[in-house]
Amino acid sequence: MEAFFASKWAECPSGVIRAIRNPWTQEILDTVPECDAGTVDLAIQELRQGVESLAAVSSEQMGEIFTAATEMVKAQQEALALLITREQGKPIRESWREVSVTINLLESFGKEAFRLGRQFLPLAQEARVADRFGYTRRRPYGITALLTPNTFPFLIPAMLMVPALAAGNAVAIKPASQTPFSTLRLIRILFEAGMPENAIACLTGPGELTGQAVCRHPLVDQITCYGGSVTIRAIRSASGLIPVQFHHGGMGVCLVAEDGNLELAAEQIVAQAFENAGQTAISTSAIFVDAGAYDELIERLVIRMRELRAGNPEDEETDIGPLTEAFRAVRAARLIDDLVASGCTCLHGGGINEGNLIAPTLLGEIDPRSPRFFPQEGSREILAPIVGVSRIASGLDQVAEWLDPRSQLSVSIFSGDLDRAATLAGSLPVFNVHVNGVPTWRDGLIFDPGASTRLGRRKSRSRVNDLSTQQDIVFHPV
Repeated sequence: MEAFFASKWAECPSGVIRAIRNPWTQEILDTVPECDAGTVDLAIQELRQGVESLAAVSSEQMGEIFTAATEMVKAQQEALALLITREQGKPIRESWREVSVTINLLESFGKEAFRLGRQFLPLAQEARVADRFGYTRRRPYGITALLTPNTFPFLIPAMLMVPALAAGNAVAIKPASQTPFSTLRLIRILFEAGMPENAIACLTGPGELTGQAVCRHPLVDQITCYGGSVTIRAIRSASGLIPVQFHHGGMGVCLVAEDGNLELAAEQIVAQAFENAGQTAISTSAIFVDAGAYDELIERLVIRMRELRAGNPEDEETDIGPLTEAFRAVRAARLIDDLVASGCTCLHGGGINEGNLIAPTLLGEIDPRSPRFFPQEGSREILAPIVGVSRIASGLDQVAEWLDPRSQLSVSIFSGDLDRAATLAGSLPVFNVHVNGVPTWRDGLIFDPGASTRLGRRKSRSRVNDLSTQQDIVFHPV
């Protein structure tokens, strides 16, 4: 498959291509170009004209484009879900949900586009000096670069591209190297719906080549990235003074008190921890449990995990598919072996089965200070279907000392004593705490301290404002 840049589908002039494999079967799905710095420059130069093209698209016309795109996605739901599963590896049922949420996103922008991105507001009071008057308006950054992960290869590109375009920005998107086809299909749909073809460039290739070239380009006005800590550090290093918004993942943590509802805790932990084979930004990977409830919680977790079916992600009965990248499977298997060798107990699962498939794994007696499970530096994301349980004999209050507020997005607490839960929640160095429940990607309750924004189901206007800036127009008396 070709990339899309300079208003056309084309091979990269460098001639280098990358084969994309199905994580389950390992068969080659197709190839994509590895866009080099020259291709990136050609694409971004063309996007300057795209900003002008978008300025000529009225808000009503933009709404019509998104509405038309919504209908096209609805008509292609089955094919899109299958594409997501084949390139990403998640079970087909989860892919259907991803397409469904994307449809909801497009529908909302289709209905609200007429009032997004070009609002006029009264001039701030502090700017009204003497007889001056005026107004404040939203305006696009210009060219925005979007770098997306492989976890939700259709939804996240839509979450970033649609508001960026509604705000009037031309878009250079660099999808994850392992999952480019869902993004390429999305932009084809947008073009067929009427989006100006010089308003989007989809630049495929590895982050160290294509991503770095995009982030260093002098004509890029703003960058948004979803990714791990290593990726974000590389982008911030390359971007110089370009404004950067980033959304990082982290290890989901759950605290279970002795008086908590253990059946509810086990049900919700298993349902959330193994979604997308543990490859979400908030997968519950670490459980700290009062010593008195440890054995019973373990028993309930194992019972529920035995019900999970791992295997072919195209089978509608499958709960857990392969990891998207082979190196993640190898890394996960080594992590399990290292933790067991250091004294942990493998209570269920363990190791690579076939392909990139890791069986849902439960590890007990995790040392809360284990540098392998809780590294002091770098990402604490496991990104695999692995849950570790730590027995806490001296009270859950000390867990606050082990959390890293720079990477910890949320904590869940299961307790029958709401006063104790509220006190414990207030002591935790995190921005979001759930009591007797676990967060999901879509509930909009996860706060990202790096970007000062909430993730999940956010209003259309908030998304557009994230990808636009303010301009004051001040009139002086003459």
